[in-house]
Amino acid sequence: MKQIVVLFISMLSSVAMLGQITFVKGYIVNDKGDTIQGEVKMNPKREKDNFLRVAFKAPDGTQKNYKANKLKGYGFGNKHFVAGEHDGELKFYQRLTNGEILLFKIMFEAIVMNESTFEPEYFIKQKNQTKYTEVKETKFRKQLQEFMKDNPSFAADYEDAKTFNVDKAIEIITNYNATK
Repeated sequence: MKQIVVLFISMLSSVAMLGQITFVKGYIVNDKGDTIQGEVKMNPKREKDNFLRVAFKAPDGTQKNYKANKLKGYGFGNKHFVAGEHDGELKFYQRLTNGEILLFKIMFEAIVMNESTFEPEYFIKQKNQTKYTEVKETKFRKQLQEFMKDNPSFAADYEDAKTFNVDKAIEIITNYNATK
C-alpha cells in the first residue's frame, strides 16, 4: 500500500512540474538583427534562467537553446531581454523601460551564509549608448538627473532611500520617455 501511495504522489508531482514549464508565444532577434517569431520556453520557478539562456521553438517545430553570445535579444509576453556584457560575460538583461532612457534588470547569484540565492541588479543607459551604468541604490535620483539633464523635474519626483524602488523608477523613466 505504501508503494502505491508513493507512486501516486510521484506521478502527481511530475504532472505538476510539467504544468509549470511551458512554451509561450515569443521571438528571438538573431545576431543579424532579424526577428523570428515562435515560442519561448519559460519556467516561472527558475526566473534566473531567463538571464542566462533561452529555449526557442521555431514555427517549423525545431527547438534550439541560445545563450547571449548567439542572439541580440528575445522576448515573450511583456518581457523583453537584450544581450549585453556583464562582468566580462555576455548575459541577457531584462529591459524594464522603452524609449530614450532604458532601465534594465539582471539576476546574479549571491552566496549568503553558505546558501545560494539570486538577487537583482539594476542598470540604466541612454538608448544609443552601449555602456550600462549600475544603479546606485541610495544615489539614484542623482543618476536620473544626469540622464534627464534636459528636463530634471522628472528626476525630482524620485525620493532617494536606502533601497532602490524599481516601480517608482520605471514610472518616472516611462513618464520622461513619453515626452521624447
